[in-house]
Amino acid sequence: MALVLSASNVAMAAEPNVTGQSGLVYMPDARIAEEGTLRFGGSNNDPYSVLWSSVTFLPRLELSARFTMYDGVPSGPNNNYGDKAFDAKGVLLEESRYIPQLSIGLQDFTGTRLSKAKFLAFSKRMGPVDLTAGYGTDRIEGAFGGLRYNPAWLKNFGFVAEYDVNDYKNDPRAALSGADKREGGMTYAMEYKYGWFGAQVSRQAHVSAVNLYVAIPLMRKEFIPKVHEPKPDTSSAPQPAMTEWRAEPQRAHALIQALAQQGYKNIKLHRGDRSVELSLTHPRITLISRAIGRAARTALLLTPAEIKTIKITYTLNDLPLQTWTIDDPALLRRYFAGEVPWDVARDHVTVEHAGPTPPEMQKGMDVLPRPDEEKRPATQGASGGGVNILEIGRQDSSLSKFTVAPFNLRFYFVNPSGEASYDTFALFGYTRHLGDGLFLEGDARLKLVENVSDVTQPSPSILPHVRTDINVYRQEGDAVKLSSLLLNKYFKPGRLVYGRVSAGYYEEMFAGTGGQILYLSERHNWAVDLSVDWLKQRAPEKSVGFRDYSVVTTLGSIHYRFPKYGITTTARIGRFLAKDEGVRFEFKRRYRSGVETGVWFTHTNENDLTRPNRAGATFLDKGLFISVPLSSMLTKDTQQRSTLAIAEATRDVGQMVGSPGDLYRMVERPLMLDNGEYTPLTDFAK
Repeated sequence: MALVLSASNVAMAAEPNVTGQSGLVYMPDARIAEEGTLRFGGSNNDPYSVLWSSVTFLPRLELSARFTMYDGVPSGPNNNYGDKAFDAKGVLLEESRYIPQLSIGLQDFTGTRLSKAKFLAFSKRMGPVDLTAGYGTDRIEGAFGGLRYNPAWLKNFGFVAEYDVNDYKNDPRAALSGADKREGGMTYAMEYKYGWFGAQVSRQAHVSAVNLYVAIPLMRKEFIPKVHEPKPDTSSAPQPAMTEWRAEPQRAHALIQALAQQGYKNIKLHRGDRSVELSLTHPRITLISRAIGRAARTALLLTPAEIKTIKITYTLNDLPLQTWTIDDPALLRRYFAGEVPWDVARDHVTVEHAGPTPPEMQKGMDVLPRPDEEKRPATQGASGGGVNILEIGRQDSSLSKFTVAPFNLRFYFVNPSGEASYDTFALFGYTRHLGDGLFLEGDARLKLVENVSDVTQPSPSILPHVRTDINVYRQEGDAVKLSSLLLNKYFKPGRLVYGRVSAGYYEEMFAGTGGQILYLSERHNWAVDLSVDWLKQRAPEKSVGFRDYSVVTTLGSIHYRFPKYGITTTARIGRFLAKDEGVRFEFKRRYRSGVETGVWFTHTNENDLTRPNRAGATFLDKGLFISVPLSSMLTKDTQQRSTLAIAEATRDVGQMVGSPGDLYRMVERPLMLDNGEYTPLTDFAK
């Protein structure tokens, strides 16, 4: 573990090869990109077309995934055979003045392993030349080497020469694709880089290749300055006298109205003798500390100078998360006016876990009419529940909302016909806040363009078809379908305990009832939760019909965080959708930009024989995912995110139902900050 967690700069002249792994053209080298570099690209070299992605997950660890199409190999309706592969490279020894960098790597180390390989590579820089030598086994057959030349006199350009020892003749369907005619050998390439974008063109004997990519530096805190972020409230209206505050309801109205105009929702207020208590949430601002800081500014401006204590509780889905106490409002007013340094002011701001909503906030609070909603344009963002390229919606002051995601994209890799499929659709969502922690939620999908329904070959899975019949769900029913419709009740029985009960149509394949309970440790480093759901499979041809299959899933989860590196590890143990029992492991990292990347894999007591599968091999459901905050690409802060998961194949083993509202995922980002550089008071004054 110390090997991959050591924070050192091991990235030198790292460029992707045609499969996405850092290397020369077809061969790997000992380099990996700078920590947090995320790359997406595509290459073509006859007979292969490759879509790939890679990320420097840790300072010495690079992970990559690729999907390769073998041209001309009969497999599906498009007459192309496809295969996924996952690669990894780790740096064993850093380069020094006299010692080359040493790395070890694996290619296609899991799954079908049709192009598996192991290698050891050395790289040494000598001025503008980076020399590489290595040795591989399996598909990389023996000794290889090459060099990369980046002349100072030709900015942004580079030149590569290598000796390719890949065993093309033994590639899958080599005789059909023409790969058996490839000899490898000397390869020459020219490269060009501009900003985040790169390109490489190469020639080997009678084969030309092109590789295009974009490299995104995830460790950059902000890609685009927030030039359109609204400024904090600095109005200079005279503070009310204590007698006016107590006697005139419009004074409290003014405070609620001012907060609502800044986008705060679900606002509650209680006026004490010399104290003010607020409960609120902000669906746009990412950091709780900044949302609370802005609310505190407004409260300090619109409450009497005689107030001794201001308490603000931040909520999420009516669940109290944190309570902030300002015990010297006069000092904080001077701080926001620039008269007192933060080192003095911060000692008078206390942050703690919020308990269940105090009775006085519910029963003794002043009953105030809601202010009229500020007339705002519809918000735009990316949904956190899937690959929603664009989401348009409106939310009222009580958290009820309507959203439209006009374009969504979903991939299904290796369907029963052996190919990848795509599905595009529009999604219409509605949420109604019915009461304290009670929400009615639903969405409907409109089918746009897809080829999942073209798959006519039935799933050969020997397990209950909890996922592999997705083509049947696309073939049957109307163009508009009810995806989900359910009641969610969130509650908080203790200061560190969160709960949820759900009933209804969870997702397009399953309906049922169940719940979850979460315990969060005091320091946020670990948490445990238990979710139990009784589920019945929905019929593909009807929005409200059912198949004759039901299951009770029970999953206990343990989460542990390494705040310094923004890493969260999770183990989910129990019973899955296909009634198989086992464990699912998840490993996730959050970078300074807010982008999250991770991997998961499962091991259960069942073997799913869905193609492709090696004879006698127990299948482990596994994949990669990335979650991107839209705020990193906009000039204004937002909590909206888009998530893309790439699984090895569409399988039935180790599958979980779509959660109506996973509690740990819900509280992890706002409460735990995911990175050691943040504190509970970060950006309080912004």
